[in-house]
Amino acid sequence: MDTFLPEDDSRHPVAPDADEFWQERWFLGWYDPARKAAGFHHLGLQGVRRRADLWSWIAVDGVVVGKYQNLRLPLPADDLSDLTLGPLHVLTKTPLRSYAVSAAYENGNRSDVVYESFTDPFSFSLGGDIGKSHYESMGRVNGSVTVAGAETPISAWAYQDHSWGARHWGSVLAHRWLWATFGPDLFCSAFTFTTPAGRVDFGYVFDGGEFRGLTRVETGARVDDDGITPLGCDARLWTADGRGYHITGTAEVTSVTSHDEGFFVCDAMTVYECGGRLGTGIFEINELKAPTGPQRALLGLDARTDS
Repeated sequence: MDTFLPEDDSRHPVAPDADEFWQERWFLGWYDPARKAAGFHHLGLQGVRRRADLWSWIAVDGVVVGKYQNLRLPLPADDLSDLTLGPLHVLTKTPLRSYAVSAAYENGNRSDVVYESFTDPFSFSLGGDIGKSHYESMGRVNGSVTVAGAETPISAWAYQDHSWGARHWGSVLAHRWLWATFGPDLFCSAFTFTTPAGRVDFGYVFDGGEFRGLTRVETGARVDDDGITPLGCDARLWTADGRGYHITGTAEVTSVTSHDEGFFVCDAMTVYECGGRLGTGIFEINELKAPTGPQRALLGLDARTDS
């Protein structure tokens, strides 16, 4: 685990020789199962390309009531400590630990929450070309979702992360991501990625005061007939020290997102169960749309063509 300083909460400088794909990304996701209310806010600052992007949506009573996506926004001059991008405003209250996040959509609906982490920021390798420097934390949000003038109070487990570096969206051909929080003593973030070279599994389980790195992720995903919408999972996570965790999940609210290089995912706000404990989080699916290198070899396909 790396150590992060308060200045890492801010925007990072872009080197003169930085990769065209260099970008800084910030995310907050949360789900309140009692009210089936959700928030998903993911922004990107592409310093070399001089543009920004944003995925932002909210839900209440199991229905998405505000959604915004734009991959070609002007690059803002604001620091991450007080940033407005599209309908989203992020204000740092305590660097690396607490944020006030508001989203106001064109239909008049909005969300206003304050995130408070219950962990110090921590990091692990994300693998591939998806952000070389990265930290995240787990915590809780409190606030409200307002629809047609009616305010619904919410309180929920939440996940926050921040990364910077080159991010090649097309380098991940397919993936599953399972984030589940059951409490400050038990949470996980588990990935399985398919790249042109094949499959890689990574992530962690935090249990009883210790982080345990994952060596195998079997999500047991259930996917709707549209080929992208998560219905749930029956996951088995295996750690480097031999521990296994069985986590089941039922998707309750979903929304799709896309990005450059053909990247296309669907996120499901999910209720999870592990050993009789209930928790919440996100189950994210990006389905394979073309054969990998090893699969192409089995099919006898040239590396550059489909024939």
